[in-house]
Amino acid sequence: MAQSLGISDMSHSTDASKDAALRAVGRTIVNFQRLEHNLKLAAQLGPVQGTLQKIQKDIARRQERAGSLTLGQAIQAWLTTCEGTESPSVWTPDLFDVSIRMTFSLESDAESRAAHAKALRYLLDTRNDLIHTRLATFQWESPEACDTLAMELNAVNTSITDQIEYFANLLNDIAAVHKEHAVSVMAELKGAPARSTTGELDA
Repeated sequence: MAQSLGISDMSHSTDASKDAALRAVGRTIVNFQRLEHNLKLAAQLGPVQGTLQKIQKDIARRQERAGSLTLGQAIQAWLTTCEGTESPSVWTPDLFDVSIRMTFSLESDAESRAAHAKALRYLLDTRNDLIHTRLATFQWESPEACDTLAMELNAVNTSITDQIEYFANLLNDIAAVHKEHAVSVMAELKGAPARSTTGELDA
């Protein structure tokens, strides 16, 4: 009887460890998908210029491109935007239609940008190793291996959540600023006399 209970206890321990590891893996994959979604939204940020019709087409093209990005490509696109490495283009306002120019820049010091980039690249490496290598050869019947994996992924999920919250706050703040800007511009236009059809707005 004692031996039977011992085997039963070991089986229960193995099942519990395996279940905890699988839950951690599932939570991690979902969080990586959430992070990728936010990064694809952030990757669409950048300067726009031209007539309203041209800007709408440019934004639609950005959305289409962003939708096909991998996590690694989305991270690189976002970091390029943060670094402001895009070459400024020569801009000539349209003579016969309203022209708008909007720029985007993220104010942060070099050390903060480097830490942000390092955190995102670490998560990318962790995700690729987990999905493409580690899970395929993982010893699911080992309680020790399962416990170690669950603990590691709990820490990884904390890092992913920090980045998800960063991008969510950033995107919400940008949306709020643009909404307030649009409201103030419309208020001015309602009470303003006719003026030039060209203009420039910085955001």
